Amino acid sequence: MNEQQTLKIYHIAKRVTPFTPASTEGDFISGTSRIFNDNKIDVRVFLPRYGYISERKFILREVIRLKDIEIDIDGTQYLSCVKSAFIPDSRVQVYFNVFPEFYRDISRQVTSNYMEAKNPNVYKAFLNYAFTALNTLERLYWQPDIILCYNWHTAVVPILIKGLLKNNDWFKKTRVVTVLSRDEPFYAFPDSILKQFHVENEQLRLSRADSLLEQTLLASDGIIMLNSKKEDKLEDLLKHKQIRQILSDKKEHSRIFNINSSTDNNEFWGPIAKELYEFLAML
Repeated sequence: MNEQQTLKIYHIAKRVTPFTPASTEGDFISGTSRIFNDNKIDVRVFLPRYGYISERKFILREVIRLKDIEIDIDGTQYLSCVKSAFIPDSRVQVYFNVFPEFYRDISRQVTSNYMEAKNPNVYKAFLNYAFTALNTLERLYWQPDIILCYNWHTAVVPILIKGLLKNNDWFKKTRVVTVLSRDEPFYAFPDSILKQFHVENEQLRLSRADSLLEQTLLASDGIIMLNSKKEDKLEDLLKHKQIRQILSDKKEHSRIFNINSSTDNNEFWGPIAKELYEFLAML
């Protein structure tokens, strides 16, 4: 990597270290983004502003053009906004979606464990979050070359970009990459929540984990697997025939990264960031 690199990279994440409890996903985003930023690569992150994230500690500031974002959910109008901060000891911009009506139900415990949520508001929050993450880009007047979306929480993003937004000029040149943490199970959104957001579900069957993952992978330009020393919770799902076939067909557009270090170890993250960038540039 050098100063001539021009890729613009956008992470739509639900965990980013140190704002949320340490995780494979959060460490991967923070570790590689610091390296990218040091090499003058434009990388930005979108993250829910969970209730436990301290605005004072992390110095969250309002973004004027991202105030009063109106969202229509099943005929009801909601207002959210976006604030920004930097990953500590870096200049990596993190945009926090502030939406108290939804995120107040997502505690530190919810973002620390990998249990299937029983509260339907959690699913509503993350589905809204996926839509808002894309809506925000046009308000920022910023067009990323690559969007990385993580696990089941933002699995609808590739489907939206290649389906609902396929005629939107803003996203026509954007490549979308699905990132799966092997230590995290993959869930789906309840049919009732999908209907509230007018997401077509009857044919795609997005309320089933295997079908959601299948459609997400089909719509993705690239696939990344994050391995760790923790228990593999995706093994059974990845054995499904259709999913195995998609992974085989997209083998040339997939990568595996072994994540077993803390976020501030530049010697560890440097080679991973270099390989990640080369992979994204190839798509």
